[in-house]
Amino acid sequence: MKLFYTEISQYARIVGVAIIELNLTEQVQLQLVTVRDRDSELLNYNPANKVPTLATDDGFILSEARIITAYLNHLNPDIKIVADYSDGFSQHLEGITTAFIDGISNWIRERKFRTETEQSPKIIELERSRAFRILEYLEKISDQLDQTPKLAHVTLASALGLEIRLSEWQWRQNYPKLAQWYDEFSQRPSMQMTKPES
Repeated sequence: MKLFYTEISQYARIVGVAIIELNLTEQVQLQLVTVRDRDSELLNYNPANKVPTLATDDGFILSEARIITAYLNHLNPDIKIVADYSDGFSQHLEGITTAFIDGISNWIRERKFRTETEQSPKIIELERSRAFRILEYLEKISDQLDQTPKLAHVTLASALGLEIRLSEWQWRQNYPKLAQWYDEFSQRPSMQMTKPES
């Protein structure tokens, strides 16, 4: 199998963590690609030109972090990363944390990849408000978070880690329980090995 990724993709990071946690590092080859490029190698596999993309050994091309992680999880079902229908809370948390990381990603794209005149203050405020609203919720339920490497936890930690890319994303001081959870979870070898650069 081959996983196509970029170094700045937090979604690819989620899959990278899953590969390590599922003990699949020898089965999955990592291929660094470009995505804003008409000559990207990834276009030979995925017309959407999005990362992460997984080319499976049985000929499927999978994209989107949760879809890829679910596929990888079925290769090692003894370790449960993706929530199934019997675990309603984890499914709920997967949805919340996915919305969380999507919103922060949109916020970063506005700030980092658009000129000041192209940026939309309305989108920035929408995503900033959404991010802090979700933070409030997560702080309230932080006693229900544990340190197991579930998809929701990995997604949450990957989202919180985006603080290194967005100076406005200062969340630690007002959310101490979440900060404590994040600092502990981030020490997992899988999180350290996939730690993004600023």
